[in-house]
Amino acid sequence: QPPGRLFHLPTKSTSKTVEERGKWGSKKEFILSVAGAIIGLGNVWRFPYLCYKNGGGAFFIPYVLFLLTCGIPLFVLETALGQYTSQGGIMCWRKVCPLFEGMGYASQMIIFYGGISYIVILAWAFLYLFSSFSGELPWATCNNTWNTSKYICCYYTFICLCIHQKISGLKNSMDNVNVTSLCF
Repeated sequence: QPPGRLFHLPTKSTSKTVEERGKWGSKKEFILSVAGAIIGLGNVWRFPYLCYKNGGGAFFIPYVLFLLTCGIPLFVLETALGQYTSQGGIMCWRKVCPLFEGMGYASQMIIFYGGISYIVILAWAFLYLFSSFSGELPWATCNNTWNTSKYICCYYTFICLCIHQKISGLKNSMDNVNVTSLCF
């Protein structure tokens, strides 16, 4: 590598023997798998909420601008880099420039932690799905074996105070009441 060059892209003659990786069966298969990875729960559930909460079109226009100027070019860069190097998310950066290897590790950690939150959301969805087939929904009552009469009293007191606050329209009605002192 000549001095002063930041990137070193190995050629076929200088690179070590790399294990042959599998190829996609068709372009359609590749597009569908990439779309499945990109369009996640955040886009389906959270984006409409964020768009509504942040002003609708006033949020959507900068979002699309950022998507077109940063999101899509970075996606194309990462996809092309992976295709060119025939490596995974960490090794492709190491192959191009060892200084950028941390970007590969960071992206894998983001994927790992995102996967944890997706698992929790999917567990809730399955709990609600399977519970909906039972005669009585588990969250319809608070008659669990670990509940005490103090908990039930505290729960109903808190609900009544919240309803009273909503009905009366008083903003500071909860400030004058210590709910925990009513419970214990």
